[in-house]
Amino acid sequence: MKIVRINARQLFALIVLFELGTALVVPIGFVSEQSVWISILLALVGGVLLFLIYDYLYRQFPGLPLSGYIRKIFGNYIGWPVSLFYLGFFIHNDARVLRETGELLVTTALDVTPPFVINALLMMAVIYVLYLGIEALARTAEIYLLVIIILGVLGNLFVLLSGIIDIHNLFPLFGEGWKPIVESAFRNILFFPFGEMICFAAILPYLNKIQSGRRTGSIALIFSGLLLSVTHAVEISVLGVSIYSRSTFPLFLTISKVNIADFLQRLDAIVILTLIINAFFKCAIKCYAAVSIASDLFHVKKPQTLVLPIGVTILFSSMMTAGNWSEFSMKGQKVIMGVLLPLVSLIIPVLLLTVHLIRKRFGLYRFDTNDN
Repeated sequence: MKIVRINARQLFALIVLFELGTALVVPIGFVSEQSVWISILLALVGGVLLFLIYDYLYRQFPGLPLSGYIRKIFGNYIGWPVSLFYLGFFIHNDARVLRETGELLVTTALDVTPPFVINALLMMAVIYVLYLGIEALARTAEIYLLVIIILGVLGNLFVLLSGIIDIHNLFPLFGEGWKPIVESAFRNILFFPFGEMICFAAILPYLNKIQSGRRTGSIALIFSGLLLSVTHAVEISVLGVSIYSRSTFPLFLTISKVNIADFLQRLDAIVILTLIINAFFKCAIKCYAAVSIASDLFHVKKPQTLVLPIGVTILFSSMMTAGNWSEFSMKGQKVIMGVLLPLVSLIIPVLLLTVHLIRKRFGLYRFDTNDN
């Protein structure tokens, strides 16, 4: 991966595709039930604030990757193990995204295809595009964002025209009060998908204009959050709370109910294509973050040499994360959502910010940081 630059438009496309990821097609925010779309909007506010922290740290150390400024702020003895922890997290989390994608595709469309084959094909595409460089990934994102928007417009139009939306499924909005809505927003949705934006600490150093990152990232997050909110509101209005919360793939189930004049039906391909595109970019960005940290920690001059071994590690890890879907989901809720994501996306970045401000205030750095 040669050092190149990406522009604000490409960053916007990468963030939107990353944020939609699997969050667009799987149920989120179970606690808030029919008010999940409100929880998404609340969590969006927290997600933007988290991104502003990531952007601020990047502006202070514009030439360094995530692992680079972790070691500058915490010192090498603490920063190196923390950076290594991030490397392991990105690999493991990418493996989970890959496994989830494979399981969803097997469940809905490719029931006789081994999950490993699906995962391997997707990871081969990821390895190929990352070997070409971040600029190739960014340019590809520009094209596929347009594809996703077209698919989204068509899908929602078909659902609307089929007359299967029951707006009463969204009421009462506050049947259990504000507590479950706020709990769902800040215990779950804030970290998935918004907290996963920590991956972009590996992308921001390649932005051609440092000052454009904050505005572009915030707009992309707001756009993604609104899309997620509308999509999940439509899913609940069609399926109802009970089916939505029990379904593994509610977006697929929603689109499968479309039937316009007994002519337009079986539009499952729209959702399958959406899942594959979004999952590809999510896997690619997480893998890139892992490669970025590994090359920095181990002083690898040609990061592209790490793409294949890390990609293969992610592939085989995806098959070892859990024995079945139930175990996979349980680990995701308890370990990833309950511990790891809050730690890497909120606790450590806030500690980094606090220590940086203290060291900067009392002149404890041996170099000058940039106030951009």
